[in-house]
Amino acid sequence: MSVLKPEDTRIKNATTLLHLLLKQDSISRVELSRITGLTKTTVSSIINEFIALGIVEESSTISTGNVGKSPIPLHIRTDAVYTIGVHLGRQEVKTVLMDARMNILSRKKGLSYERLGPKGILESLFLSIDDSMKGAEKNKFKIGVIGIGVPGPLNAETGIVSHPPKFKGWKDVPLGKIIHERYKLPVWIENDANVGVLAEKWHGGGKDLKNFVYVLANEGIGAGIVIDDELYQGAYDYVGEIGHTLFYDHGKFRYLEDISGVDILIKKARSRGLNIENIKEIPNLLQKNDKVTKSIVKQLATWIGATVINVIHIIGPEAVFIGGKMAVLGDALVQPIKEIVSQYLFGDQAVDVRLSEISEDAVAIGAAIYATTKWLEKKSTERAHY
Repeated sequence: MSVLKPEDTRIKNATTLLHLLLKQDSISRVELSRITGLTKTTVSSIINEFIALGIVEESSTISTGNVGKSPIPLHIRTDAVYTIGVHLGRQEVKTVLMDARMNILSRKKGLSYERLGPKGILESLFLSIDDSMKGAEKNKFKIGVIGIGVPGPLNAETGIVSHPPKFKGWKDVPLGKIIHERYKLPVWIENDANVGVLAEKWHGGGKDLKNFVYVLANEGIGAGIVIDDELYQGAYDYVGEIGHTLFYDHGKFRYLEDISGVDILIKKARSRGLNIENIKEIPNLLQKNDKVTKSIVKQLATWIGATVINVIHIIGPEAVFIGGKMAVLGDALVQPIKEIVSQYLFGDQAVDVRLSEISEDAVAIGAAIYATTKWLEKKSTERAHY
């Protein structure tokens, strides 16, 4: 059994306190000591370093009504770091600007790619980040870190994007290194669904849940998973890749996202005489009660529902949120999924299946949350120089 060195113990304690500070609007040293079981001396020592490092500040005291000194509330400084969060999707790139308390300061509309392939997509990515940088500078926000959500598989440690399906020409692209060398800033990269679930946790329906799943239904289909209030990343980078759930269809095995992705929906609609270019045109047809459209959407929703019930039986979440581009389909998408879950759920505990409360910016928002958290974790383990 390995024994923790004093410095390892300090890092572990600092990370524990940081996570509590991130989850609370404000909290006192006394409460931090009570919740963690750390001594008041240990808590005060670490918090004093946080303050010296510029990541935590004290606010006005809380009046308890008791005799004696009132506890001093603490919170993460909003200006501890400013982050650009990026969604590098298959059709466009989106960005958001966020402060250290996970407040969204601005959003940039999606920039469609002029050219596909790594070079063309990177050009659009640079333009989007440059634009966000200019907006931040105008408001005197100094960017300290960049987070990027991108379809997997990828290696979050090395920042290498391996070979995302439906992402032509991408093979072992060192995206983290490319962005770091261009902007000279720390960069964190993570799977798009993994960061999407963080957006749901911080700004959506997952705020008060400890175990839930976020399904990102775009051209590819993935799942971000929160277990015991933490992002589950597994041992390997294909965790949550539910788009690669196998179905036996027309005499051969096929992946879910090859029979139910956004591009498949549009392709099926066109093959049946519907002249559409974008999934956002589908809700209007559904509203008009177009039978062909309803039939196609229900079939795709059935495949997704079959996958969702399998995920529920494996993980046992409190809720499943359906997000991504397909969320514009509303009840036409969610209702068949709910029906499958209701019919085939093995157990008496109902699982809430509903649309995500986050907009199409979920991945960019989640990427900013992920990178901000990673930056603060790294910063919090430094020693302050007084």
